[in-house]
Amino acid sequence: MSTTNGTTAARGTYRPAATAPDGDAARWPVPLPADATLGVWAPSSPAPVLFPRRFARGLDALRRRGHTVVLGDSCRSAQGPGTRPPEALAEELHTLLAETDGVIAAVGGWTLTPVLPHLDFDVIGRAAKPLVGYSDLTSLVNLVPHRSGLVAFHGPMVVSEWGEADGPWEPTESEFDQVLGAQHHWTERTVATAGEWSDENLFWDREDDRRRQGNSGGQRPRTLRAGEASGPLWGGSLVVLGLLLGTPLWPEPAPGSLLFLEADGMAPDELWARLEQFRLAGVFDRAGGVIMSRISNPQSTSSGYTAYDEVLLRCLPGDMPVAAGLPLGHADPMLTLPVGGRAQLSCQDPTTAPRLRLLRSRPTP
Repeated sequence: MSTTNGTTAARGTYRPAATAPDGDAARWPVPLPADATLGVWAPSSPAPVLFPRRFARGLDALRRRGHTVVLGDSCRSAQGPGTRPPEALAEELHTLLAETDGVIAAVGGWTLTPVLPHLDFDVIGRAAKPLVGYSDLTSLVNLVPHRSGLVAFHGPMVVSEWGEADGPWEPTESEFDQVLGAQHHWTERTVATAGEWSDENLFWDREDDRRRQGNSGGQRPRTLRAGEASGPLWGGSLVVLGLLLGTPLWPEPAPGSLLFLEADGMAPDELWARLEQFRLAGVFDRAGGVIMSRISNPQSTSSGYTAYDEVLLRCLPGDMPVAAGLPLGHADPMLTLPVGGRAQLSCQDPTTAPRLRLLRSRPTP
């Protein structure tokens, strides 16, 4: 498909969205029909060009589900440090949202931040279509509910999950379908958190001819501090969220939010530094509860220290429930979480796995 390189008038970039209908949660977009047309957008990395075999596998996996895929021009481009100029990438997203049933990111990377000031969040809100991604897309899936009043989804992307050698892991596919599919009419559901998982890195288009293996020693879902809390979901990659802190693009979490945080290849000392940044900025003072991902590709500090849970609790206020070891982000399988949508976290005691329930209290549009 083609998009224009022009800019859009009256952008909504720096204007907060109106208050959501129930005060603290965004409205859900129109769910995906079984035969949905999905737009594929690559604002963060030219991985579709660099790894064509894996990208093609991801597209085939979506087609096998009955979806039609429409590729943005960014999926065929590698220009400078990214794929296309930021203004063109913004227009491409607007066009894909107008012409498809929803948009899924091709892959993560580093170059989405320059695109954000060019996005029209009023256009995104009026489209009311699902937008899915994580990693570098963390910034966008948090800005959409903050600026557009619309739920966006922290979930699997084409190259990284749908492009797995044997197809996406079954829980990844099932959670995506349960959360986004039009045939599921739940008002509340408990997300799947147990089972086999892997954070093995395989070189794309060279070694990824088999399913990923290894599970980094378990990291079972666990309660670190007991309690219950409910509120809108907010979070994703600690690294990416840190890029926006202190800028006009910072998507301030609503008071009482459930913060879910994801770290990849990060030793406990780096985790401490990034959590401390959030603590000093008052981010955790707005949280009702915190959920930490499994640490994919965990590292020790130079002294051999590996106590991630201890570091996490050190940085959080002592009056909120805290869970760890949930399947978020850079490991398989992974959850699809409705950012801006309400959820409930229940942490009974250290012997009981935490429970995360998604709440959808009113009909989708």
